[in-house]
Amino acid sequence: MERIINTFVGREEERGKWLELLANRDAEGKAIVVVGKYGMGKTRLLDQMVADAQENKSLQCVSLRYSVAPSDSPSMVMKMMLEDAFQAARYAAGSLDYEGKRFGQWNLLYQQLGLFSGNKEPDYRFFHALRYDHRKNIVEQFLLRLRLLADILPDKGRLLMVIDPEQDTPTVRVELWSQIVRELPPKIVFLFAQRFKDTLAINEKFRSLPNVYFLPPLDAPQGLSDLKDSETLQLIEAYQPVLKDQTFHYQELTELFHCYRNHPYAVHASLDLLLCKNIENLNQLPREPTPQYIAPAQWKQIVEHPLGRDAVFLFEAYTVLEIPSLDEMVCWVADITQNSFKTILAEPFLCSLIRDEPDGRIIYHHHLSAYIRSLLYTADGSPTQEAVRLHQRAMIGYGELMRRTLKPDPLATVRLPEHSLAVGGAELFAETLGHCADAFLTLGFFQTFGAMIERALSLVSPQSVEESELFFQFGRLRAHQGDFNAAVRYYEQSLQIAKLITEPERIAEALFALGKISYELHHDVEAEQHLQEAIIYYESGPDQAGLVETLLCLGNVLWRQKKNEESQTAFDEAAKAVSGIKNYRLRVRSEAAVFTARGRILDELGKTSQAAELYYKAIDLTQNIYDREAEAELHSQLGSLFERSGDLKTAEKNLSKAMEIHRDMTLVEHWAEDCVRLAQLAKKQGNQKLVHERLQLARQLFHQLGNSLKIAEIDAEIKEKEK
Repeated sequence: MERIINTFVGREEERGKWLELLANRDAEGKAIVVVGKYGMGKTRLLDQMVADAQENKSLQCVSLRYSVAPSDSPSMVMKMMLEDAFQAARYAAGSLDYEGKRFGQWNLLYQQLGLFSGNKEPDYRFFHALRYDHRKNIVEQFLLRLRLLADILPDKGRLLMVIDPEQDTPTVRVELWSQIVRELPPKIVFLFAQRFKDTLAINEKFRSLPNVYFLPPLDAPQGLSDLKDSETLQLIEAYQPVLKDQTFHYQELTELFHCYRNHPYAVHASLDLLLCKNIENLNQLPREPTPQYIAPAQWKQIVEHPLGRDAVFLFEAYTVLEIPSLDEMVCWVADITQNSFKTILAEPFLCSLIRDEPDGRIIYHHHLSAYIRSLLYTADGSPTQEAVRLHQRAMIGYGELMRRTLKPDPLATVRLPEHSLAVGGAELFAETLGHCADAFLTLGFFQTFGAMIERALSLVSPQSVEESELFFQFGRLRAHQGDFNAAVRYYEQSLQIAKLITEPERIAEALFALGKISYELHHDVEAEQHLQEAIIYYESGPDQAGLVETLLCLGNVLWRQKKNEESQTAFDEAAKAVSGIKNYRLRVRSEAAVFTARGRILDELGKTSQAAELYYKAIDLTQNIYDREAEAELHSQLGSLFERSGDLKTAEKNLSKAMEIHRDMTLVEHWAEDCVRLAQLAKKQGNQKLVHERLQLARQLFHQLGNSLKIAEIDAEIKEKEK
């Protein structure tokens, strides 16, 4: 969104130093930190620096911009970037139909770099590196992606990555950015905005990195300075065409801005205020030298604006949402129509108060949003009735966003609990974290999830349902991270509280979780005890999906202990319990799980036809809920089943289907393994030509993944075949 007047004045020294650093011949990866108080123009300067770089004909600069919310850790920002980059690559390569605004800037980047031009096959190594894998270190993955981007940049190319926090950055988050900046590849430049007391501006380790530069230099303790008189006059001249009907003299303006000490926010905001029909003379503008006094004047004009309550609701909604938000979401929270929203954006003064970001819009500036926040919340931070109403609408909006997507939405996952805290306090916060747990774990937002759980534990009452729930979720998090000892401790804490306050459903879940860990560790006797006890509690409660899952796990434990009849009984009971599940997706998934478990047992018994029949039934069910990874796994199991039984053609058919799904989902490692297995099948059928083709494709894919061990294995097999 273009501002009314887009003239940039001043900061010549900072801009000159920036271009000097950017054009440095060694093209080292570097971080530039722009430092200044609220309202000193850090965002404006960053935008202008990017524009200056892109106008420099001796360089080829492309850029990305991320506004960082207070709850966004560096790891979350990196994961968001990886996800946006991956989705944009899929879209650019034609394998994704929907172009979301969040990754639109990546689409533009790929176009500028010509990555997907022409009819050439997509670079699957590039694809695979962009996908976030929660099993691997996020910093290593992020640096790999930066190196890939650096490799495809032209010799004089630069990738500028702007990180602009909306509020103060907590000090605990500095180390990951230090790791990234320390190892930045050539041609990659990070641009950070920081208040002069923010962590990157004061952390000695970060400041001492040899490739970190500050604008202005660190010997300017307050960061960016006020504008000069001459620079303010340039702004007044730029505004002259739109202010020509006003009755005041420009000498009066210069006196007013001298009173404001030429503070950038105060000057820009006052000039925009003069566009209001209600402002007839300069006496209606505040005369206090502190820039915060401008925000009440801005709010007064919003309240008295002819567009009425819609404008007020819109700015209140932006304040409650806190972060850049898509138009559809902010209209929903404000309870205004799209047409009304467009009308507000078309009004010059109101438009000047909203900033457009790559991932949505937000109030411009912090001083204004802080003032509106002071009206919506009490001195102790408690929301007023109006704020609660807006938070409730935000909860509904984000909840709907999570329900309508097959894959969890990252923004909704993080923001939904935050809004629930304002609406229902600690109890609703804890409950909502439980509802969002699967999404947090699926997205790999481990650090954020853990921090939210710790925050909730500090708020809820001890020995309560909520405390038991939070300890249980901590256990899930640690189990997902592979720390089974810590997971057991948290599950036992959850169980202890649940038994103390007599919560059967929570007792059942904790016992089942402990049983699953024991099963994973092959402690079968202990697992059986936990699971049998869990079933007793599940049978007295409404959670039929939990009962089915527990019975299936028990059936597997009993089978492994050679208790075959008892195992079959557990599977029979699981099948009966499925019909009691009300949620459609859960019921279908549970029914597929029953068929799969029974099929695996029949397969072990050598009853191929019966096992295959159950696997195919499970596939039909997974297709109904579009669970593609589960479908691929079932086809892979069928491939192994038919290969063992000697039906190589049917085995090949199923493995080919699994490979097709893995290819479509860009799961390159699985795709490569499928090729190797299909080559082995072709070898058994005596088709040497097909063996060679499949091994060559597998080799190509493993080469894209950089897996030298697998490449060596394939090379040895090809060499052996050629003898």
